[in-house]
Amino acid sequence: MTTEYIRYRIADPERRAAFEKAYAAAAEQLDAAPECLGYDLAQGVEEPERYILRIEWTSVEDHLKGFRGGPLFGDFLDRVRPYIDDIEEMKHYARTAVASAPRAATLYEAVGGIGALRRLSDTFYAAVLADPVLAPVFAHFTPEHREHVAVWLAEVFGGPADFTATAGGHQGLLRAHLGLAVTDEQRLRWLELMSGAVDRELPPDPALRRRVMEYFDWGTRIAQDVSRQPDGADLGEPGATPRWGWEKDGGNETA
Repeated sequence: MTTEYIRYRIADPERRAAFEKAYAAAAEQLDAAPECLGYDLAQGVEEPERYILRIEWTSVEDHLKGFRGGPLFGDFLDRVRPYIDDIEEMKHYARTAVASAPRAATLYEAVGGIGALRRLSDTFYAAVLADPVLAPVFAHFTPEHREHVAVWLAEVFGGPADFTATAGGHQGLLRAHLGLAVTDEQRLRWLELMSGAVDRELPPDPALRRRVMEYFDWGTRIAQDVSRQPDGADLGEPGATPRWGWEKDGGNETA
């Protein structure tokens, strides 16, 4: 595989809009070409007049002889011809050995699946039950609670939806917190102990640990709000079990 980079500089904002429209149309030929493995067009942030088109080809030869010598190239060229003079560079590049490790698609995969989440839950609740600040909150703790938490986290982090199927889903999780009257001190202590369990049981990936702890911070705030309502209160319909992914974009509950 080889990557072609085509760098454009288009000063006129009106031409930029037409340029993007032209490439959206020309992309039909790239989509149809067996030699093309993928492509994207990026625009400069600091300098919006700059564009970079990245095209992945099966090889340089396949690009130059296969695509350019084939039936699709004529239509492709006709669509982008008005912008040929705006090209500053058009070269093929080969990847080096310097690259990031592939990232797991979901947090569930990244943490190590249900086994890792069970270990996390076990380690965390062992600390909780011995803690004078949190032990009173879990006076009615049962061994099943540890498993429920692991299964809940598995679903939230992108794994199987077993909590929804077997344990009452989002509604069931929230109702379990009614009447607990969690204090600020208890919430912060909960996060402190969970952070310790995360450090002990999850992979040493700073981005992963940060994202997991962001979920716990978000989730404990909601749990604390619910805990201030009396046992048996009507919570309405809280919606589906939230999903928490890598991105932080204001839509965490479905990320």
